[in-house]
Amino acid sequence: MVRNLFLFPLLFIPLVAQEAPRTLAEEFTRLEYQLRKRQLSPEEKKKNLEKNMISSVKNTLGHRLENPFKELKDLKFQDLAMEKSQDPRIYFVKYKEYYFQYLFPVDPELYLTNPLEEKFLEKPPGMDLAGAHSEEKK
Repeated sequence: MVRNLFLFPLLFIPLVAQEAPRTLAEEFTRLEYQLRKRQLSPEEKKKNLEKNMISSVKNTLGHRLENPFKELKDLKFQDLAMEKSQDPRIYFVKYKEYYFQYLFPVDPELYLTNPLEEKFLEKPPGMDLAGAHSEEKK
């Protein structure tokens, strides 16, 4: 009986409706949802693509060139030849004698991102690519 007397006052504590504080994970999820559903203008898409390509090429060549800061400091989007594949996440890029294939986790026109995979090729001086895929006939 004594045990029940201690529980009785707890029943009359007024309940105050309070909004539970949001966690950082909830805020992140809400922000991500809002960013995904917004529509980007063609100018914003172009800007994202330019930033992603410049960053990707600088990162790739930064590991391979002797003095990357000097050689890449003036790199501009206009210096790149670029082609999108049928998959909007795959791009083929050429800069001077360097060729790249980038696979992005998402469309690089919509998000600022780094490539998931990259393939890098350097064309040797004097190599002719005109007949690269033609087979010799006997």
